[in-house]
Amino acid sequence: MPRCSTVIALTLAPALAACGDDGPQDATVDIDNGSCGDQLRFTGELMDWDTQTRFCGVMGAVLENPGGSMDTTAPNGRFDLCLPGANKFDKLSVLFDTAPSQCTQTPSSYMMPVVVYADHGVIKGGGFYTARAMTMARQASFFQEIQQTMDPTRGHVVVHVNGMKQPKITLAADHGPPQVTTATGWAPGDAGANVFFPNVAVGNVKLQIAGGGTGETEIPVVAGTITNVAVIPKP
Repeated sequence: MPRCSTVIALTLAPALAACGDDGPQDATVDIDNGSCGDQLRFTGELMDWDTQTRFCGVMGAVLENPGGSMDTTAPNGRFDLCLPGANKFDKLSVLFDTAPSQCTQTPSSYMMPVVVYADHGVIKGGGFYTARAMTMARQASFFQEIQQTMDPTRGHVVVHVNGMKQPKITLAADHGPPQVTTATGWAPGDAGANVFFPNVAVGNVKLQIAGGGTGETEIPVVAGTITNVAVIPKP
């Protein structure tokens, strides 16, 4: 049964519309701060790696920002918390439940660290955040499918592209061949609703959108970690 976090328990009915079991969305997000006051309300979802073929949210993961607020993901993977209003960006850490994922047939847990890099400009622009996590079992099969060896000294980046326009996404750092989500899984490509860059050189890496847009910034790439970001291409 879907639930909203206690962060928004006192908000009015329109704000509650962001919670539900309706799958991934790219609709304009209700950013009414509600009980966040002078902070910025941040909502999104944490999904299993292959949710485009079988919708499944990661339940029971704890997202925490440096400002101290946190939220635990609902059964559908939704989260809702407040970010410091004065910031331009926030890097949220994710702590997973140790139990095996209910999203996969092979019992396995989410062991690869995940961060959600929240660009306040994307949030204020109505961009939706759909982050991804990968079980240990899926790591082995996925990297085998894309014919790459996971480099433990490098990081990985998932870019969620809001809206119907899906321009080329690039990272100004060395990385393996990018992959995009399709109706049946993942395929090589750098333009799609979700673009994955494997084995990215660590450091602050510039993200660029062909034609421009909101979310072009330097993002943190950490060894052995999936960094999730979202962008809004120009119309």
